[in-house]
Amino acid sequence: MGKRTTARKLAMQALYQYQIQKGHADEIIAYTLDDHDFIPDTRDFAAAIFAGVIAHDAFINNLIVTYSIDWKIDRIAHIDKAILRVAIWELLFTDSSVKVVIAEAIELIAKYSVYEAIKFVNGILGGIAKNRESLQKEVAD
Repeated sequence: MGKRTTARKLAMQALYQYQIQKGHADEIIAYTLDDHDFIPDTRDFAAAIFAGVIAHDAFINNLIVTYSIDWKIDRIAHIDKAILRVAIWELLFTDSSVKVVIAEAIELIAKYSVYEAIKFVNGILGGIAKNRESLQKEVAD
């Protein structure tokens, strides 16, 4: 597994735990990253994703609600929200390839969620990807 792929998975795991436990963010990411011997690039990217999602939580949640059309955020499975948050943050705050970000999010969904969630997550991320440039400008303001 590549550095960024591993980092995305770690960030997803930390965000899932953060949603469930409502604990201290610093403790959760430290626990997640200290559990294994990851190379610095992987640790740093996972920590950046986690911190970025926490810092922009309201904006990211609003995007999830907006692009999920008629779904309240409470109805979306915690694991799906964690994966969406990782991907949305990366789409808006990095120069990562849209195709790579969406493909890796779909891989995580396929591995950790239900089959029906694949289409749902792909639809949300596809909509955000189409508006990536304007959303990046909006969040920069």
